[in-house]
Amino acid sequence: MNLELLLKAGYFPRELPHPFNSINFSTVVTSTGVSLPDEFNVNRNTSIPANHNLARAGALRRKLEIPNPVNFYRLSNFIHQNKIDLFSYAQRSPFSLTKPGSELTPRAINPIYTLSRKPFERAKIRASSRFVLKADISRFYGSIYSHSIPWAIHTKSVAKTNRSLTLIGNSFDMFVRNSQDGQTIGIPIGPDTSLLIAEIILGAVDQKIGKMFDVKAFRTIDDYEFGFKSYAEAENCLGLLQEELNHYELSLNPRKTKILKLPDRIEPLWNSELRAFTFRNSKKGQESDLLRYFDFAFEMATKEPDENIMKYAISRLNGVEILEDNWTLYQYLLSQCCLIEPGSLKFVIEQLARYESSFSIEKPIFEECFNGLIRFHAPLGHGSEVAWSTWGAILCEVPLHTETVDSISVMEDPVVALLALDAQRKGFSPPGYTFDHFSTHMTKDDLYNNHWLLAYEANVKGWLPSATAIDNVDSDPCFKFLKDNGVSFYDDTLKIDCAIVRPITRRSPFGGGGGGGIY
Repeated sequence: MNLELLLKAGYFPRELPHPFNSINFSTVVTSTGVSLPDEFNVNRNTSIPANHNLARAGALRRKLEIPNPVNFYRLSNFIHQNKIDLFSYAQRSPFSLTKPGSELTPRAINPIYTLSRKPFERAKIRASSRFVLKADISRFYGSIYSHSIPWAIHTKSVAKTNRSLTLIGNSFDMFVRNSQDGQTIGIPIGPDTSLLIAEIILGAVDQKIGKMFDVKAFRTIDDYEFGFKSYAEAENCLGLLQEELNHYELSLNPRKTKILKLPDRIEPLWNSELRAFTFRNSKKGQESDLLRYFDFAFEMATKEPDENIMKYAISRLNGVEILEDNWTLYQYLLSQCCLIEPGSLKFVIEQLARYESSFSIEKPIFEECFNGLIRFHAPLGHGSEVAWSTWGAILCEVPLHTETVDSISVMEDPVVALLALDAQRKGFSPPGYTFDHFSTHMTKDDLYNNHWLLAYEANVKGWLPSATAIDNVDSDPCFKFLKDNGVSFYDDTLKIDCAIVRPITRRSPFGGGGGGGIY
């Protein structure tokens, strides 16, 4: 991992719609011989990240954060300069599946294994166990105390005695705090830098537990599973785990922490059933199979609303070729998926993109779907549902109704705002519509608060004027440098083919295998 890769592939959250990226930002600020403004390296300055409200399965929400580019550059440059030491601290855990290590995914900092490794690890620890301890850390990223970074690196006693920036942990702590308005509680969800921080802290916890117990265990981010021969051993480990987490101001989630007597399922029923489902290659056969497949997925989603069942069900169909005779039915089913689990919108759009060059998208289906979702979720502040629905409308070239745009226009989400402005420019909003509320954020001060993405990008694109007579971007040396060098964080040239995950495999379109997905 180098600085350019971290800024290009480890900055923006992967959950954002396709236009959002930091590719040319990375290229510009790391190019050979570049002369950055002095203000880029003034470490005392703080900023507020942009916020984006993310849909999760069931009624759960998650706040994604996009740090200010100036502060994220400083943080990333520090990590790059100290990467050998920092990555060694992050790789201390004897049983983490998510410590940095893999180079097989398109992110900058990747876990050594993907989640598909979990069933194997479960089978491994249960081979000689009678009890399983499952533990989950409560609000993990949101409750990480930034000062615990130097505690994990240098020990708590050393870090409390020596608070100077000569300690690598103290400097890391400072760069993290400066990127979130000086706050010490919580780290951003989204950037890869947070995975590094998480593994540094929990790696220290895991290392201590590994020394105290001969454990059979694995951890994925903040989820633990341990195997034991007796209930008493499991209880002892639970006590030590909570004690070590307390040391770093963390606590377990009592609702998700329990000791189970084996046997217990290695993987959920819905996962194994959906993965093994086969589709026939005749019109009637595939029609019947699609209905049975989605009936099962819908039933399981109702029974287990906190699982990402619809996301997996849709992405699993990357390995299946839908016949043209069943295309309309498939679109109806995809639309229903959006309504049942709005977090599946990304996967629905990817399916539409796969077939767009072969079949016509039935626009009335998705005009009603996208507009309805926006009108329902915008008043609730559900940014990701509104963002992906707006992006879907742009890609499918369906209009956004006046009532729909009205509901968008008062939202405080910069991701939503830029998509709405793009839709307007491309003619998918009512003619002459003005986003007066968005225009109030076009000030110099907004470049360093949670509206920085809108304040910069709408200026660069010429979509909104500055709120005062002075150009809000040109008046700041850091952002003026980015603007003068053509840096943009939103690619408004993308077409629907940008959402294709992989081409349809013609040689074996109806096999029982299938795409990966998440669970």
